[in-house]
Amino acid sequence: MEAHHVPVVLYLFALIAVVIFIYNLRRFLAIRIGKSDPDYKIKILPAIFNLIYFGIMQRRVFRISNIYAAIMHFLIGFGFFILLFATTVDFLLARGWLVEYLPHLDTPWFALLNDTGGMMALIGILMALYRRHFNKPKSLPQDAFKGRGNLLGDSGILLYILLLIIGGFLSEAARLAIDMPSTAQYSWVGYQISGLISSETWTALGPYLWWSHALLSFLIIAFIPNTKIFHTITSTINIALTDRDLRGKIKPMFVSKLMEDPDMDVDEISLGSNKVEDFTWKQLLDSIACTECGRCTNVCPAYITDKPLSPMKVITDIRHELYDKYLNKKDVDGIVGNPITETELWSCTTCGACMEECPILIDHIPTFTDMRRYLVLSEGKPHPQAADSLEKTMNTGNPWGFSKSERTKWAKDAGIELPLMSEKKEADVLYWVGCAGSYDPRNQKVAKAMIKILEAANIDYAVLGNEESCTGDSARRLGEEYLFETMALQNIETLNKYKFNKIITPCPHCFHTIGNEYGDFDGNYKVQHHSQFIMELIEAGKLKLNKYLDNKITYHDACYLGRHNGEYQAPRNVINSVINNGKLIEMERNKVNSFCCGAGGGNMWYDIEDGERINNVRFQEAIDTGVDVVATACSFCTFMMDDAMKVKGKEDSMQVLDIAEIVATAL
Repeated sequence: MEAHHVPVVLYLFALIAVVIFIYNLRRFLAIRIGKSDPDYKIKILPAIFNLIYFGIMQRRVFRISNIYAAIMHFLIGFGFFILLFATTVDFLLARGWLVEYLPHLDTPWFALLNDTGGMMALIGILMALYRRHFNKPKSLPQDAFKGRGNLLGDSGILLYILLLIIGGFLSEAARLAIDMPSTAQYSWVGYQISGLISSETWTALGPYLWWSHALLSFLIIAFIPNTKIFHTITSTINIALTDRDLRGKIKPMFVSKLMEDPDMDVDEISLGSNKVEDFTWKQLLDSIACTECGRCTNVCPAYITDKPLSPMKVITDIRHELYDKYLNKKDVDGIVGNPITETELWSCTTCGACMEECPILIDHIPTFTDMRRYLVLSEGKPHPQAADSLEKTMNTGNPWGFSKSERTKWAKDAGIELPLMSEKKEADVLYWVGCAGSYDPRNQKVAKAMIKILEAANIDYAVLGNEESCTGDSARRLGEEYLFETMALQNIETLNKYKFNKIITPCPHCFHTIGNEYGDFDGNYKVQHHSQFIMELIEAGKLKLNKYLDNKITYHDACYLGRHNGEYQAPRNVINSVINNGKLIEMERNKVNSFCCGAGGGNMWYDIEDGERINNVRFQEAIDTGVDVVATACSFCTFMMDDAMKVKGKEDSMQVLDIAEIVATAL
C-alpha cells in the first residue's frame, strides 16, 4: 500500500495548532495551586478499570431515568471514537507509517465504519442542540451560546462541530466523485451526497472543501482547552485519577495534634476552604473536569425543592475562580459568600445523590464540607439555628441539650433494666443507642423495640449508658471539625476501656461515623446497622417471628445506609420476613436513586426557608404508593417521616415504623 500525498504546508498548520493547543493546556496546570492530598495514591489497576467502566463504557451516563441524554452522549462519544480511529489511520497511511499493519482506506468495512461514526456524531450533536434550546433542563446554564462567556460556549461549539462534520461529509463526497473507488457505495453518506452534483463540479470544489475541513479541524484542536469539549480530556483524567475508596471521605483536621502540642503553629492546620489554593489539587481537578451536564443538580433534593443550591454551579464556580486566579491573574479574595452563598452551602443535606449520579466521579460532599468548615472555623458563622445544637453538643454531649444523666431515663421509665458496660466490662454486642434513641420520644420507641429483640434472641449485650456521647456526625457535616474530633476522641477513649465483638446501632449516621471515620483516630471497630444485625438473627433462626403484616408497606432508603454504605437489601429482607398477606411496594425513587428525608448534613437542626420541605416531598411519594406503613431504618428518617405524616394529615390512615418496631411486634 502506498502513502497518498498530503501537502507539506498542512503539517505546518498542524504544528501551529498543536503548539497553540499545548499553550492553552496551561488551564489544566492551574490545579497545581491546590494542596497535596496525603491520603491519595495512584492505583494503576483501579485507574484502568475506571477508564474502561466509567470512561469508555460511560456507565454513569447510561441511565434509564435520563434515556434521551444517554442516547445523545452515546452517539456523540462513540461517534467521535470511530472518527478519531479513522482519522488516525488516514494520517499514518499518509505518512507511509505502519502501512502493513493498518486497514486499507478503500475496504468496505472501513468505509462503512467511517461514515457510520460521522452520522452518529451528527445525530448526537443535533440532539444536543435540541436539548439546549427546545427541551432544556432547568439545571443547565441559561445562556446556551455563552456558557463560557463567548461564542465558543455550549451551543457555539456544538454548531462549530456540526459544521465540521458536514464539511467532512462534503469533502468525502468530493473524493468519491473524483476517484470513484470500488467501495464508494459503502461510504453510505458521502456516496449519496456525491450524486447530488456533477463530478466536474466536485472536482472544482474538492480542494476548497478539503482545505476548509482541514483548517477547521486544526482550529478546533488549537482551542479545545478554551471550549466545553475540553472536558473530553479533563474528565477522562479525572475518572482515571479518582480513588473510589476515598470518595465522600471527609479528611480529618487532626485538632488533637494542636491539643497535644500547644506550641504548634495553627496555620499548619486547615481551617476550611475559601480560596482556590485551600482546596486539594484533586478537588480543583474535579472543578475543571465538570461537563456541566446538570445531572448532579437534577437529582439534588435541595434543588428539586426550590432551595438555592445547584451542585453543578458550586463546582463550576470554583473553576471560574481558579481560572481568574491562575490565568487572568485576578486578585481573588475568596469564594464563600460570593459567588457561592452561605445559603447554598447550608442547603446541602450531604445525601450523596450528586456523587452517585455524576458520570465523571466528582466528589462534591468533601468540597462542600470544606467550605462549611471555613464558615464555622475561620469566620465563626455556623447556620444561626444550628449554632444552638453545636453549643448543646459541646456542653452536654448531645444536640438535644439534655443531661448525660438522663441517657437511660427512657429505659427506667419503661421498666427496662439495661446491662451497662461499666458493670459488665465486656459483652458480645455493644448496643449504641444514640442521642435520638436516648432523648427523642419517637426514637425511644425504636430503642425499646431493639432491646426486646436483643432479649428475645438471648444476645449478650450491654450499653454505655451515661458514658455514651454524640458521635459528632452533625457537627462534622456542619463544618465544626474541632467539636467532631473532640467527641470522637472522647468516645474512642470510652470504647477502648471495654471488650466487645461488635457495635450495633439503629442510626446510619452513627453507623457511618464510628465505622468509617473513627478509624482515622485509631478507633477501629466492627460496626453493624441494626437492620443487618436483625437480618442475621432471622437467618440464624434466633428470632421466632409471626408473619403478621397484612398491610401495604413501603421502605424509605436512608442516604447514609444506602448510598454512603451500599446497604439496600437487609432492611427489605427484614420487612419481607414478617409480611403475611401484605405487600412491599417501592416508591418511585428507591435504593440508589432514593430521595433524601432532608435531615442529613446537619439539616436536622435548622431549616432552609426557601421552597418546600424535603421530607414533605418524600412523604408524598409514599402517599402516592397507596401504602399503609412507611418503614424506616434511620433515627433522622423516622423523625422526619413522622413529622411529614402529621403535616400531610395522615396520622389516622398511615404509620411510620422503624424496622426494629416492625420485628418487635412480630415476636
